[in-house]
Amino acid sequence: MAITVDDIAQADALAGATQYQVSPFFARTPQAQNAACPWHLVALAPEGSQERAAVAWIVANAIMRHRSGRSTAYDLWRSAAVTGTPLDQAGASRVSVCVKPVFGLPTNPSNAADHVPGHVGEWLWYLFMREEDSSDRKVAFLEPPSWSVTEGGGDGFVVHRPIGDPDASLLFRLWEIKKFTGTGSVSGTITDAASQLKERGLEYLAKLCSSHADEQGDVGLLMSQLVELWIQAHPSGGAGVSVSTNTASLPKRSAFTQVSNYLPDLRHPGQLQGLIVAVQDFAKFADLVKEYLWSAL
Repeated sequence: MAITVDDIAQADALAGATQYQVSPFFARTPQAQNAACPWHLVALAPEGSQERAAVAWIVANAIMRHRSGRSTAYDLWRSAAVTGTPLDQAGASRVSVCVKPVFGLPTNPSNAADHVPGHVGEWLWYLFMREEDSSDRKVAFLEPPSWSVTEGGGDGFVVHRPIGDPDASLLFRLWEIKKFTGTGSVSGTITDAASQLKERGLEYLAKLCSSHADEQGDVGLLMSQLVELWIQAHPSGGAGVSVSTNTASLPKRSAFTQVSNYLPDLRHPGQLQGLIVAVQDFAKFADLVKEYLWSAL
């Protein structure tokens, strides 16, 4: 069923009530907090709910705002989507160039079925990190998802500043973010992510060190030290695995136990983290994000 202007209005109103934050729509449950890799389960309301539509709209907004930069593309897209007013040729071209990578276009859809859910999973992780509410740390730097899912490099990178201790070191975490939309358990996907961090984590950090060489202040200093700190397994560094999946694929037993086997040097408390984002029929949810992005075209 095609998305209507009324559908968008309802989703936008509910999203606006939370200042376009996704976290209020998810139930978060800490898991295995005393394990080597503690993790959180965050679950979204079932398919067809207004909350689900609002979250998809928030994700679409965040993607389009980021891809637009300082250009007019976001305002053009949003105005056309919420009012149902067609874009002129120039406006459609300006919006299309931001939507086409990963998502394709209504007239030329992407034939890579795994790209859309994978990218949406990365954006959910990013939004959760950006909205993190913690009494002992705050986000000092957060790398947004890449323009294309085929770009080389790590999926997620965040720097935290401890609260309450001005002399405390900044903390960084390199995340591998996956999606699992099949049947069965997510355990194999978690293992693949941990293996990738083991094999390519140093390379990902070297790329971050290069691309953010001009970052200023203590964040810039940390960027220059990422490779050395990772090699040393320094307590300021760490890694995380995030998997977005269907509610039917949630692990029935412990999850993330294998992560420490692949990254055994990261043994300090808090150096390993896990996250499972559970959404009923995650691939269908990701398609809803795509439909919102297409709604202006």
